[in-house]
Amino acid sequence: MGHFSRIARYAAFAVGMLCLMPVARAATFVPLYSFCHSIDKFVCTDGSNAGSRLLQIGADFYGTTSAGGPRNQGTIFRITGAGAFKQLYSFCAQVYCPDGAAPGKYIAHGPDGDIYGVATRDGANLNSGSIFKITTAGQLTRVYGFCSQKNCLDGFGPIAVAFDKAGNLFGTTTGGGSYRFGTLFEITAKGAFVKLHDFCSGKNCADGIQPGALVLGRDGNFYGTTATGGANQAGTIFRVTPTGKFTTLYSFCAAKKCADGAQPTALLTQGRDGNFYGTTLLSGAHAQGTVFQVTPTGILKTLYSFCARPYCDDGNAPLDGLTLARDGSLYGTTSGGGVYYNGVLFNITTGGSYKIIHNFCAERGCFDGALPAASPILGRDGNLYGATTAGGDKFNVGEIYKLTP
Repeated sequence: MGHFSRIARYAAFAVGMLCLMPVARAATFVPLYSFCHSIDKFVCTDGSNAGSRLLQIGADFYGTTSAGGPRNQGTIFRITGAGAFKQLYSFCAQVYCPDGAAPGKYIAHGPDGDIYGVATRDGANLNSGSIFKITTAGQLTRVYGFCSQKNCLDGFGPIAVAFDKAGNLFGTTTGGGSYRFGTLFEITAKGAFVKLHDFCSGKNCADGIQPGALVLGRDGNFYGTTATGGANQAGTIFRVTPTGKFTTLYSFCAAKKCADGAQPTALLTQGRDGNFYGTTLLSGAHAQGTVFQVTPTGILKTLYSFCARPYCDDGNAPLDGLTLARDGSLYGTTSGGGVYYNGVLFNITTGGSYKIIHNFCAERGCFDGALPAASPILGRDGNLYGATTAGGDKFNVGEIYKLTP
């Protein structure tokens, strides 16, 4: 991985980099679990490529891997803050995978106490994906299979689910629907499927294409992003009410040379100030992605443009949104850049003050993980918990970590 050449390159620029940006040095990074502890026929039976954002329930953390497991179709796992790991479920446990495969990166805690998520593929209904729920003991149930309607008018390729205050389930798909560019749907507490919006229903797809995950705002409405489409074909931010009233709040690439960013990543986070915060994968001042703030009425402010430092040592290409810290600032990750080119974990204030908390692949062999696809969550103990898709002390297929800021 060119680790030592990167160290040499870093040493050559160390003084200049310290002048450009503060770097947190007191953070304590602890690898909790490296995937591929168990192997059978060249498959990591305990899971691999942990690209999910973790979910805390009680004292335990839950997450998914997109690969691995006995059928190499992904897993759901539980881990304690001390690193005790247990695989709860391996997808594709049945012939043709009617239980689903390749789980999504976001899971939700349902009002019934179970965990809800999506399988992006499954063996039923043209391999179009499904919604599942699983108990904390590992019993999985299929809630809904997409492409159940003629011509897949209900959508296919689900992204994630979220709950409103009444316990109804909402979510998005990246394909299908009346215009074949995705849907926004509700499944009521009684189990009825209701399609609320077909993406690309506006002229020139002004309402967006490829929706991401939804977040419930404090006003009771859902907020989300689309990766493409919009007035400038660079993605959007939208709001939808629980009854389906859809409003496009902002279209990216509205600024000169797309300085406001393009292709927003999936999940928004509402700050203490009531505004929403997120990231874009592309564009910005250095064409490597941004961190932004947007008001509930759609006024956007770019807080930071990645790759502001030489060699993108501040990171680039974030693949997830942000996590709210106790002090009102935000944590996030980038999938690339950093001193070792394997991503960073960063903190940013709502005023735009940016600092690096951890450079991934800082340990020889990337034993501290590499290439995070999801941001960490803030545990109830004040530590950050997250996962990486690569690195670890086994076979470079990811790990779970704890970091004390």
